[in-house]
Parts: sequence; structure tokens; C-alpha cells
Amino acid sequence: MKALPFPCIRPAQDRVLEALPAMDSILSDNDALRGAIADGLLLKDPGAAYYVYECSGEPGRVTGVVAICPVNVLTGNNEAAAESVDALAAARAIAELKVQPRPVSLAYEASPVMDIILGAAKEGASLYAVTDPAGITHRVWEVKREDAVAAIRAMLDQAPEPAPVDDPAYAAALAGAAQLLADEARAAGTYTGKEPFNFSVAVLFPAAQVASGAPQVPTGLLTHQISRF
Repeated sequence: MKALPFPCIRPAQDRVLEALPAMDSILSDNDALRGAIADGLLLKDPGAAYYVYECSGEPGRVTGVVAICPVNVLTGNNEAAAESVDALAAARAIAELKVQPRPVSLAYEASPVMDIILGAAKEGASLYAVTDPAGITHRVWEVKREDAVAAIRAMLDQAPEPAPVDDPAYAAALAGAAQLLADEARAAGTYTGKEPFNFSVAVLFPAAQVASGAPQVPTGLLTHQISRF
């Protein structure tokens, strides 16, 4: 499958506990988002990276890799969800914000080698370790060293296409937002197929770890800018 490193918009490490409770307001419109970046509450990573995400609590611990995948992995997930009023409204909101507010959860067939690579990444200092009101702890590590990025990409290139395991309405909203932005670009005569909105940020979990459901990365912790705002 195709799963690439990406430049992330995320909370400043020393202000994450301030940022996360305010995400509904920060991600309400472009002005609020730009203001949070200008204030230093959020930062835009200067280069592309993979991220390792770990969720621990009841019923256990799961680890995924965060990357951007072609948005077409989300299409056809649930036709009824894609046509729902809520999904259409959410698609318009994401297209207008031009930022995907949280990764979509996908399941893939992980290899033992990938487990070793991600385990090594988790030996370093984490960017975040945040425990939510439900007692679930969310940890994130950044992977940007060239050899580590190359190793993760090689493993993902060999993996079969992932399957959505998130709320079907959210996956439908992301696909809908990409379609809206693509339609705008085509109407303007600028569409190339390489625009960021052609990709969705996803947390790829080993299928065996999420057979009974996948956790959600907190909104605003790892976001993907899909168009210029």
C-alpha cells in the first residue's frame, strides 16, 4: 500500500494540555486555526515525518503508524453513510477548514519486522503522553530520521491495502471533502492529482490488534493540511 510521511500541524509539546481542550474552538474556522499557529499553540512541522501512536488503557495497548494514504482507500466504505446529511455537512466543514482534524483509523496486515521498527521508535522520548478523562493514555513519537523513515516506508509498500475500521460517517466525510476540493480545482483548471487533499492522514493499526474496534487519536493531536488556507 501507499502510505507516506507528511508535514503535520500539531500542538506545541509544552502546551498540549492547553491545546487539546480548546480544539473545538481552534478547528472551528480558518481564522481561529491561523491564530493558534501564530500564537504558538499549534505548530507546523517543517518537514515530513511518520508518527508512532500508542493508546493504552482498557482493554489493553495498541500501536499504530500515522501516515498519509490515498483518499480512495476510504471510498466505497459505506454508501449510506456517504450520502447522509451529517456526512455531507462534515465534508463541507472539512473542505472549508482545509485541515483534516484527526487521523482516520485503518487496519492492515503488519509484519514482525514492522513491530520491531516501531518498537525501536518507541524507545526514544515521546512528543506527547496525554491521559484523557476516560483514563486512556495517548502517546506519540515522531520518526523523521532518514533510515527509519525508509524502513517504515519499505514495510508499508509491501503491505496489502488497508481496510477502514473507523466510524463510516467520518471516513465518508473525509472522502467527500477531498471530492469537493478536487471539483474546485478541476473547475479552476488547476487539478494535478498530486494535491494534499488526495491523501488522508490515517493511523494504521495491525488488524489483529483492532479486531474488536480501533481507538481514535484525539482531535487536533495530529492533523493534516489538505489545502492552502
